[in-house]
Amino acid sequence: MTRMNAYRSLPHLLVAVTVLISACSPAAPQSSGPAASSTVAGQSPAVAAGQSPSSAVGQMTQTSDGGQVTVVATWAGPSTGAVFDMTLDTHSVDLDAMDLADAVLRSDRGQTLSALPWTAPLGGHHRAGMLQFGGDAASFFAGAQWVELVLTGIGELPERTLRWDLGG
Repeated sequence: MTRMNAYRSLPHLLVAVTVLISACSPAAPQSSGPAASSTVAGQSPAVAAGQSPSSAVGQMTQTSDGGQVTVVATWAGPSTGAVFDMTLDTHSVDLDAMDLADAVLRSDRGQTLSALPWTAPLGGHHRAGMLQFGGDAASFFAGAQWVELVLTGIGELPERTLRWDLGG
């Protein structure tokens, strides 16, 4: 290839690299609804190591960054039940073996709900699907001030806690 032809193909190469980087970058979470926060076990929400603190009152989407995996949980609120849209993204860990069935939903009143098997298609470094919890969701949410989604064994973090303040 001549030097002139190499320079002509450079813009095409730059576009291809930009598209590849964009495709592998996690999407920014959207915010709306009750206030929420995320923590690592034993740490305050705003200072949790390797995690993004909640950025605004009214968030329905929570993000936990750390341990080589980004977790994004979106919840439509108590009126829709105990159902969360979950997304896992990484550049170094194979996520196909992960099942979020060990997840627990707990409330300020000491109640817990156990997760059902996570319905997420395989995707290697990027997985997304619905995470549902069994039990009586209406009773669970009635009168609760906050709920926490506790995830264990994702990436190199032993536990991740995503919290939604309900104010009720």
